[in-house]
Amino acid sequence: MGNGEAARPAEAPAGAPGTPRTIRARIAAQFGALAVVSLGWLTPLRGVCAPVFQCHSCPLSTFACPLGVIINFVSLRVWPLITIGILGLAASFGGRIWCGWACPFGLLQDGLRRLPVRKRELPRWTRGIKYAVLGVLVLGVPAVAPGSYWTFCGFCPAGTLESAIPWTIMGAASPLRWSFALRVGILLGVLALAVVVPRGFCRALCPLGAILAIGNRFSLLRMHPRAEGCTSCDRCARRCPMGMHPLDEMNGPECTRCGECLATGCIGLGAK
Repeated sequence: MGNGEAARPAEAPAGAPGTPRTIRARIAAQFGALAVVSLGWLTPLRGVCAPVFQCHSCPLSTFACPLGVIINFVSLRVWPLITIGILGLAASFGGRIWCGWACPFGLLQDGLRRLPVRKRELPRWTRGIKYAVLGVLVLGVPAVAPGSYWTFCGFCPAGTLESAIPWTIMGAASPLRWSFALRVGILLGVLALAVVVPRGFCRALCPLGAILAIGNRFSLLRMHPRAEGCTSCDRCARRCPMGMHPLDEMNGPECTRCGECLATGCIGLGAK
């Protein structure tokens, strides 16, 4: 270019990774996954968990919640080998791609971030909170105090939305409980966070995301730089709902492989 500025790559052509067609495919996959995990009335498979954030106590739930299974087994001093195997296979396949393409609670947050509200960023250190949640509320408390209410299940926003509220509406539980008020307050706080901070719960609080993040570096499906190279335009960072820089943190633990950054044409997603 005449002014010496490096030319920026054009947006990827229609049908290429990261174009609106790819984003539509991801949204379709998210709604498809929502349908699959909500078929409990038709094909109950609650003895098997799915690598997504959903509550097995939901009246429509198809699968068991992996976090709930881990908490129950830790309380019993038994290794949840099947659940560990399922999560291990899921992480090996795509790391946190399940968060970006299949998680119902992620779909809800994606909808909330579209509300016309000024967005904010969380401090980088908040990314570590989810690992503390995993260590304390999913593993620590059940191990030390089996049967305690103060595990992650007692605070889970998905559990409140999908189980506690529906069962209370159907009259199976009283709304006049301090635990119900606490759960609803946490849920409202998480939803408000998702409006202001895209995928705020996924970024800072989700213990399942912390588990799946282990596979981001070595999974079969990974992000990779495309041959065109980076021109430091930062479009990928501006598009990222997880508040990361996809090129600087490629395949880092925060990436959900959602495909938003692929629209720049400088990043690809595939088997490596």
